[in-house]
Amino acid sequence: MLSKSAYPKKLHLNVVNLYSFVEICISMELKDIVSVTGMPGLHKIVGQNKTGLILESLTDGKKFSTNPRQRVSILSDISMFEEDGEVRLAQVLKNIKALEEAGTTIPNGKAETDEARDFMAKILPNYDRERVYPSDMKKLFAWYHVLSDKLDFATLDQEETEESSEEEKAAAPAKATKTADKPKAAAKVKTPTKTASGVKSKTSTPRKMGS
Repeated sequence: MLSKSAYPKKLHLNVVNLYSFVEICISMELKDIVSVTGMPGLHKIVGQNKTGLILESLTDGKKFSTNPRQRVSILSDISMFEEDGEVRLAQVLKNIKALEEAGTTIPNGKAETDEARDFMAKILPNYDRERVYPSDMKKLFAWYHVLSDKLDFATLDQEETEESSEEEKAAAPAKATKTADKPKAAAKVKTPTKTASGVKSKTSTPRKMGS
């Protein structure tokens, strides 16, 4: 096997670019990927400018900028409704991955409604039948097919753990400070900034599939 230095200059450049491409694909996480209302497919965040985010399509690689009127949803913030609560998209994708590895064929975004509902019951047996619509299911299947060879599924557990830790820290009460010449102050509770809809303020608007 030739070392990198043994490759011709032009071929060496192509090999380096291939290494970089593979590294980018492997390191991709849900927090890097967004859905934009009114635009098909999924997009990776590659930068930011004065008006919004700079995104790159995961389908054709084209880059574009968002504007303040567009609703951008980060995939790590998305959840799906269950009868007794909700479940993060990361867990839903892991469930689909497990089914695929067990030999189950994953429907695509054009699946028939009955097929979509039957498969959704395999992914989340307790999903909310009233609030999760067939259109949500088909979008989920389409997203999975886009992400299946790009997403690092091994990091999904880590992402969920980090997200939970951040939420716990935001909700934890601040410790009272002691001073030599002042009485002990009562502990104050830090509360995360709220938007008009009552969700945590982030770069994009967290949303629920099926809402």
